Amino acid sequence: MTINTPQWLDERVPRGSIVRFSIAGCFNSALFFFLWATLLVVLPDEDVRLLWGFCWGLTGILAHYVHRWFTFDDRKPVSWTLPTAVPVYFGSLFGSSITIGWFNTAFPQHLRAMGLVNLVAWGVVVWMLMRFLVFQYSSTERGSQERPEE
Repeated sequence: MTINTPQWLDERVPRGSIVRFSIAGCFNSALFFFLWATLLVVLPDEDVRLLWGFCWGLTGILAHYVHRWFTFDDRKPVSWTLPTAVPVYFGSLFGSSITIGWFNTAFPQHLRAMGLVNLVAWGVVVWMLMRFLVFQYSSTERGSQERPEE
């Protein structure tokens, strides 16, 4: 499978970079945040951590494929990246659910703003784990393993 993104994008925003992860992450995070904020209104009596964890888990699988296509590449097969990504997303789901619970206790009047802070902080953690553990991305390998156009 060949990754098809515009050459100009690849030249300006390198694959594997935190910037590229953030661009894709904006899409994933917007979907997550919309779902979470909606559930806070629809289920106001539900534990905020459970709603957060549900939304994080649901959008985590989508995020894996978005980052595989856009942020990193397909040098590693899905049979490696998906099972390796699941513990990363599970760990970040658990950790971010704990921290959103703490934010809810400490700053209940600013819960949605604290949700954004939580999302960004855990996004950096996920980027590092995805880059180095899951995709084992190295920009130097890309040049030596270019695939011909199909």
